[in-house]
Amino acid sequence: MIRLRRGPPPHSLATRGAAWTSRWLAIHAGQQKGDWATTATKKLLASEVLKLAHGKCAFCESLLEVTSFLEIEHYAAKTVHPGRAFEWGNLFPICRFCNGSRGDIDHGGLLLKPDVEDPEGLLWLNPDSGELEPNGGLDTQTRDRVARTFEICKLQRGALCAKRIKTMNQTIHWLERMVERGSLDRRLEKEWEHLTTPSTEYKFVIRHVLRTRGQPQLADHDRVKFEIEV
Repeated sequence: MIRLRRGPPPHSLATRGAAWTSRWLAIHAGQQKGDWATTATKKLLASEVLKLAHGKCAFCESLLEVTSFLEIEHYAAKTVHPGRAFEWGNLFPICRFCNGSRGDIDHGGLLLKPDVEDPEGLLWLNPDSGELEPNGGLDTQTRDRVARTFEICKLQRGALCAKRIKTMNQTIHWLERMVERGSLDRRLEKEWEHLTTPSTEYKFVIRHVLRTRGQPQLADHDRVKFEIEV
């Protein structure tokens, strides 16, 4: 889970969001039948929210439409806050695993919001289990929110932890060879290009390894590249 940069509302949402909201409010009030959005509307919104995290789940960082199906996450649940169903700042790309765990839970703001907060400073990676942990030194309230986010999105699921460990080992292996050789040969450069590609999964893990192994400038390079290319 990393910081996401959100731009202005897409044109389709800016021009049609009010009408979409009115339709959903009528459905939510029982005045008419239907899903919260039509198939065509969901398709439009999905294409836009997918860009927020470069094709990945905003919470677990798994690549969407490859390792899991894309769904549209409402930070404030649409059944609890129906008027915010089409609010741009309320929408995120999420995988079915994270969203299926949450459903329409009204978390009351306890879920971390990665376009407003910077999750990287709040998290730590357990190198043995691949599980995420609250970073040391957090106040009790923040620590509880981090732990609640893990629980809501089931971010400690076994397959996900295994992928984090694999990414960690790949990054460590690259870094050790780079330090040993003192420069980038063609193979190392190609691997670095992959590590810093915005759509590469588990950026938190990659940056965590770089920072904890004395290469914060490389982690910052990756972060800048990710945010510029949104």
